[in-house]
Amino acid sequence: MKDSPHPAVELRYGMSYRLPALPTHCPLALHQDYPATAPRVLAWLRPYLVDYFGESEQDSRITDRYLRQDLHRWGALCLPHTRPDRFFVQQLWMNTAALVDDAFSAPWLREPAARARLAGELCTALGADDAGANPLVRLVRDVHRLMLPTGDSVGGRMVEAGRAVVVNNATENTVEDLTDLDAYLGSSRRVNAYGFWILAVAEWSLGIDLGDIAAEDPLVRRACTLAIDHWILVNDLYSFAKELEEGETSNAVWVLLGQGAPLQEALDAIAARAVATEQRFIATRDKIATGPLRHRTDLSRFLVEVGHMITGNLRHARESTRYHGDNRTLTDDLAGSPVPEPRTLTRLGTAHQPLTNPTR
Repeated sequence: MKDSPHPAVELRYGMSYRLPALPTHCPLALHQDYPATAPRVLAWLRPYLVDYFGESEQDSRITDRYLRQDLHRWGALCLPHTRPDRFFVQQLWMNTAALVDDAFSAPWLREPAARARLAGELCTALGADDAGANPLVRLVRDVHRLMLPTGDSVGGRMVEAGRAVVVNNATENTVEDLTDLDAYLGSSRRVNAYGFWILAVAEWSLGIDLGDIAAEDPLVRRACTLAIDHWILVNDLYSFAKELEEGETSNAVWVLLGQGAPLQEALDAIAARAVATEQRFIATRDKIATGPLRHRTDLSRFLVEVGHMITGNLRHARESTRYHGDNRTLTDDLAGSPVPEPRTLTRLGTAHQPLTNPTR
């Protein structure tokens, strides 16, 4: 167990807890092209990942394990109405964005100078420009070269939001000084959780351009912020064990543990906040649908997709081996989890530190 960011908090592997019930009310959907596209996505990504992990095609155990997380499925669940001609590239982006997130958790990237150097290269690559030979940088560059020729403002906002994510992750601080969930969510977490980047990608995926409406209209901004908060709270619940293993501390669970809450009490409070946040999102979306912007069909399509992001993100968190280990299977067709799930705090193996003897 790595050192706790809060000296008074003691966690140990083998301790039991429950992932709380997380019912959802927004609809769940899966892009119709996902089954046919997934094999192409894996084949396209493999050479980059093999290079990134320093493997060979003949011996690529870490790459194979990484691809089993089905990170592209997040996009198929959260953006199920992506234009068919953009779906394949959207699926590539989902994997690329996740690998960028993982990169800043790599054990060899602890020094500020190294983090800043990678951030600079990635920020250049997000503009589809050459920025170095790093396999991750090349992946970002090549994916964005496929995305950017849109002829509207969406491409520029995608680049801007992506660069904000990269810089924020490179300089990410701990949560020791944050006193409650409101302070935590209102810090930089909505940025480094990819919230605004994903919303820009949603516009690109749908083939719409909302301009500045998401930033300027109070209700639209509120709906987007509530959705981002739901993603964060769900992610923090499901990723806590993985992040503990990596030494990451930007998590709502640590905020409440630092206040003296027992682990189970902290998890229950975060789940309750997530459920209430989805309800507030639905109420806000309904106000928009009856307000001055009710005739904006592009905005209506966008907000439908944002609702799918709430349920899709939770579904993916429930099913991905990323948060549950290599033997994870999930057979139900629900987005939310209707009952608490007993868990034991164990090492799962991470992207850069996989377990030595994976079960499959």
